[in-house]
Amino acid sequence: MIKVVLCDLGNVIVFFDDKKIAHGFAKFSDKDEEYIHKFFLNSMARKRFDVGKITAKQLFADFKNKLNLKIGFSQFKKIWCSCFTGVNKDMMQLLNKLKKNYKLVLLSNTDEIHFTYLNNKHHLTEIFDDFVLSYKVGHMKPSPGIYLHALKKAREFPTKVVYIDDIKTFVTASKLFGIKGIHYTNFEKLKKELRRLNINA
Repeated sequence: MIKVVLCDLGNVIVFFDDKKIAHGFAKFSDKDEEYIHKFFLNSMARKRFDVGKITAKQLFADFKNKLNLKIGFSQFKKIWCSCFTGVNKDMMQLLNKLKKNYKLVLLSNTDEIHFTYLNNKHHLTEIFDDFVLSYKVGHMKPSPGIYLHALKKAREFPTKVVYIDDIKTFVTASKLFGIKGIHYTNFEKLKKELRRLNINA
C-alpha cells in the first residue's frame, strides 16, 4: 500500500520554457538568443547554483560578465523566473486531494531563486509535507544521493513510495531504489496509473 507520494515540480505542477530566459536576457546583451540559450544550458555556474555551491549573487555576476548583461540583480531575478508559463491546475487539485491520505514530498532539481518565486506564487509549503530540493541537498536527479534523501524524508519502505516525474530517466533511476515510478505524460494517464496502484485520487 502506497503511503508517500514524491512529486516533481517542473512540467508536472508548473510548466516552463527556459528559452524565455534567453529571450529576456537578449534584450540587455550584445549576444543573440540562440547563443544565450546554449550558454544557459551549458553554464557551469548554473549547474553549481542548482546544487547550492554558489549564491544567487555569484550566479548573477557570472552571467552578467559572460553575457555582457546591462541589468541589475532584481531585473536578473525577474528574467530568471520568466521561464514559468503557467500552473497545472488539474495537478494542483489532485495534490490537495492526495494530501488528505498520503504524505506528499516535493522532489525537484531547482534553484533558490526559482523555488522562492514558485513558493510565493503557488504556496507550495502549504501543499507539501516535506521537500527534497537539489540546491538544498547538493544532489541533482538522477544522482543516487537525491533519491536517498527522498527516502529519508519519506520514512517508509521504498515499496510504499511512488514517484511522479515527466523525465523518464529520472523515474527509471528512482526504480533502482525500489520506489514505484510513474512517468508523467498527461493528467488522464497519471490518474489511470494511480488507480492501478490503488491510490485514491
